This record gives sequence, C-alpha cells and structure tokens, in this order.
Amino acid sequence: RLNLGGGFATAHRARVPSLEAYAATIASALGTHFPGQRPELLLEPGRVLVADAGLLRTEVVLVAHRGERRWVYLDIGRYNGLAEAENEAIAYRFEPVDPCGGPSGPVVLAGPTCDGDDVLYQRTPYDLPLELRTGDRLELPGTGAYTASYASVGFNGIEPLRTYCVGRWGDV
Repeated sequence: RLNLGGGFATAHRARVPSLEAYAATIASALGTHFPGQRPELLLEPGRVLVADAGLLRTEVVLVAHRGERRWVYLDIGRYNGLAEAENEAIAYRFEPVDPCGGPSGPVVLAGPTCDGDDVLYQRTPYDLPLELRTGDRLELPGTGAYTASYASVGFNGIEPLRTYCVGRWGDV
C-alpha cells in the first residue's frame, strides 16, 4: 500500500491543478518508481470533494479609513468560519451579492471581533467596490470544506455560523 495523503486543493483565488493533472502526475510517478506491480493506493481527496458544495454569505458591518487604507469589517472572521485565513494561507474569493458596477479599490478585510488576530487579509491584495457600505453583502464561493467545523461557538459573543441545507430545487 502507498498512502498519498490528501488535501487536493480547490480553486479559491489561486489556480490549482485539475484532478486530471493530479492523476497524470501520480500515474507517471508510479510508472517510474513501481515499474512492475503497482501498489494499492490510498487517497484522501479532502476539500476538493466538498468545497464547491458550500457558500458563505457575509454582511459588511463597518467600512473605516485608517491612514491610507480602507478597512472592511465583516460579520464573519477567523473565529467563525475563516480559520484557514490565518497567515493568509487560503485566499477566499469575495464577490458582492449586488454588484454596483462602479470602480473598485484596495481593502484590508477583517472579522467582527475585537481580537487582534481577526484580521483576515492585510497583505493579500483584495479590491472591492468603492461604494461598499455597511449592510452590503458578499459571498464566498467554494467554502463547503471545514468552515462550519472551524467556527467557534459564541467566541466574543458572536453567534456561530448558521448552516442551511438547500435541496435539489432550492428548497431549504
């Protein structure tokens, strides 16, 4: 047996290899290192199976200007679903629910708590509409893997993520 581990990546903002590319690379390596009988493979595909099954919806709770930077605070953060944003490891996509069509500009994205670690993206460049205001909503596609399980229960008085299961025809 050969355990190849897991965690095949899913595309958020960065490009990732397709499953076909992973398979071709694995097949090539097996041919090189096991030219005779190939071992039984164990794979743990992880997030690639479920990421696209989830979507987070967040609301802007504050837009603030600090020096030259525009800070956008959201009602979700590191402690209620976006733990993998720590050290900006995973750069999620943020898409306005109601795009205004106007110009966009750079932002720092932060969560709702007073904890200093609840800054999501300070180094990773993000542009959001300049007209973005408190109450506007954003969607984060591809968040079906781990976000609900990483959400703390009531950290700093913030409610945990609400989860809705949507059926085949959109029924909740």
